[in-house]
Amino acid sequence: MNKPLTTIASGEWSQSPHLSDYRAEWLSDMLVERATCGPDISMYQIDQHVIGAPGYVWFRFWLTNGEHILEKYFDDQGQVIGMYARIGMAAPHKGRGFSATNLLLGLWITEDAHITVLNETEFDDAVQAGDISPIEAEHAEQQIREITIAITHKRYPPPIVRNLTIAMPDANPP
Repeated sequence: MNKPLTTIASGEWSQSPHLSDYRAEWLSDMLVERATCGPDISMYQIDQHVIGAPGYVWFRFWLTNGEHILEKYFDDQGQVIGMYARIGMAAPHKGRGFSATNLLLGLWITEDAHITVLNETEFDDAVQAGDISPIEAEHAEQQIREITIAITHKRYPPPIVRNLTIAMPDANPP
């Protein structure tokens, strides 16, 4: 039985009741989204990494005209947790927003550029079941190779993402 793949869409964070302070801004041809986890969010994880809890901040970068999606996560103290390169197939976009079919695979990238491929079993099962077409599977595997090579050569993540830090407001000012 085939199940449809999900879609990743720009602006979807603005619809989540557990995220607040949503902002989006265009920097040349790159869309940058930002959201803060609200006080009622449950702990949220990617693999063993806790990326969501009250006060955590998420950024999503739509790179290369929406072809690459890279997220960077900060804890409630403004410390970097890590980055997640979502592997997807960009859909033709209308207007100024982006969307992509989520192809299940992802790359967890640490601050020191350690890479972990995530969801390989789910991806393989979806390919085997026909939920992911051969063209989508080839596209996903090509993206993994391209991003991994770019990380190895220090070309990915782009400097704007790699160097992004945030200052958290002091909860107890003097």
